[in-house]
Parts: sequence; C-alpha cells; structure tokens
Amino acid sequence: MPKPLTTMLGIGFVTLLLFGVENATSLAMPTINFSADQRAAGTFPESWIHGSKSAMDNTDPAVQVHAYNDHTWILRENKAINYEGAFMYLLFGNNKVMLIDQGSTSSPVLFPLRKVVDDIIAAWETKHKQDNIQLIVANSHLHGDHYAAWNQFVGRPNTLMVGLTHEEVMDFWGFSNYPAQRLTFDLGGRKLIVTGTPGHQSSEIAFYDTWTDLLYTGDMFYRGRLYLEDWAAWKASIKRLDDMATDYPVSHLINNHIEMTNKPGIDYPIGTTWQPEEPPMQMTVAMLKTAVEATTKVTGPGIYSFDTFLIYNEIPWAYTTDP
Repeated sequence: MPKPLTTMLGIGFVTLLLFGVENATSLAMPTINFSADQRAAGTFPESWIHGSKSAMDNTDPAVQVHAYNDHTWILRENKAINYEGAFMYLLFGNNKVMLIDQGSTSSPVLFPLRKVVDDIIAAWETKHKQDNIQLIVANSHLHGDHYAAWNQFVGRPNTLMVGLTHEEVMDFWGFSNYPAQRLTFDLGGRKLIVTGTPGHQSSEIAFYDTWTDLLYTGDMFYRGRLYLEDWAAWKASIKRLDDMATDYPVSHLINNHIEMTNKPGIDYPIGTTWQPEEPPMQMTVAMLKTAVEATTKVTGPGIYSFDTFLIYNEIPWAYTTDP
C-alpha cells in the first residue's frame, strides 16, 4: 500500500531540514585568513629540551610541544629517547592540517606522537570552532629517523597518508619535473611553495610558507652534519633555496636537527643524548648565503667545517671529526 502523501512530505521536509542544518553548521564555521599580505608573527622557545646527563633519569616529556603561533606548531623528540632529537611540524589551514615528519622512534609507549598530535588538533578545533579537519601525514624525505612513528597514524579517521616511496611523494605534491619545479600547495587557504632539494636524500623537498615566511629546509640544511650522498644535486639544491630566499621574504629557516654546539665549527659527538650548549634550531638567510659560498670551497669527498654547519661530502655518517 502506498504511503500517504503527507507522510512522504513529512519525511522529505525533515530530510531537507536536517540537510539545511548541517550546511548551516558548515557555513557557520569561521574561515581563518591566511593571507600572505602581512607576515604572521611567531616565536621560538628560549631553549629546547635537549636530553640530560643520565638518559635513564630524564624526566622531560617524550615530545616537546611548542606553538610558534596559533596555527603553527613545532614538536621535538626527546633526545634521551633518541639521540636524533628530530623536529616535526604541524601546520594548520582551513579544514586541513599537515604533519611533516614522524620522528625517530616507532613505539607509541616510548614516543606517543599520535596522542600528542591528536590532542593538539582537538584543542585547536575547539579554540577555532572547527570540526573534523583532515590530517595529512607527510615527510620531508625518506630516511628512517623521520618516519619511524608513521605507522601510529595508519587507520586514523580522516587522515591522508602520503606514502613512503619516491613515486608516492612525487604524486602527492604534483611534481612532473623534480626537483626543479616550484609548486603551490593549498593547505586550506594557507599556501606553501614547494620545491625539490635532493643531495642528502633523493626524494627530499623544501617549502616556503607564504603566511609565516618560514623557509623549511629539512635535513639538507641545518645546524649540524650535512651528510651528502650526491654533491652535484646538493649544490644545485642549495642554490635553489637561495633563489627562493631572493624571490620571497624569509623570516627564518627551519629544519630537522641540532648537532652543533654554540662554538663555531664544533659539533656534538654522534649519538649524543645531552646537548646543554646547543644553539637555536632556526637559521638565517645569511647562513644560507654561507652555504652557497661553501659550494666553491668543496673540491671533493671529505669533511668541511664551517661556523654553523659541517659538510660531509660523500662521507659515511659513521665517520667523525671527534678527537
């Protein structure tokens, strides 16, 4: 027997009403302005957690959480858990947030990165009246000390896992002419300018955040030992970054590690889990210019020392300048 017209109309009315409510809620969600017209200010901590004399007695959190600003978060892995002390980044846009790198420890017990990220996202959603934003799990490059906790995010709802192969990385960012291209990636109104920076690793990327003017250089340029597997590729990459810093206003260079001491040209020994005299993580455009100039001084495989970094040109990581 057919349903009465009034019942059918009632169902339809309720459906339309619910549809309208859902869309009204969606439309009511505020849109955050990530315009590049004015630099978004941010701050770095006075010092990062940097391990302790006794790693077993360390009481620091497994992950240090620092808000550079309301929509940019920097995380550091506790060096007492893993000497790499890797930095990771959470960048928020409208309806999207990107996690760049997942540290050097896979265990969620020792290194609960997923919980830390979930807590930050939940608090951000509440503060900014957002709901169920998509998490993008991406990587600066494909070395194990940057994706160890990748598996903690497998199966997470509303999450896009970029993948850990060269092909997946190229496809996600949209490269058709890696590494020379500059691509624009829209992180929900927040625009990233992405380019290729191989030399340390053959799938590495760098990006410039047009909202904060931060230039992210990953492992190919930081305060530490720059391990280069392909000198010609790195030389071209550092020039590519210098060109980017010429074409865009750069506030700071940010990256993945600190391995230098605060004494010019002196690094901490490989495997150090306590770095009480480490310099800031962020770097300057002047330091980038020094790296460009350094390319004229490197004449072949070897270790080359500069004030704020060391170049390990085609030298295995286990070699050291330590006495």
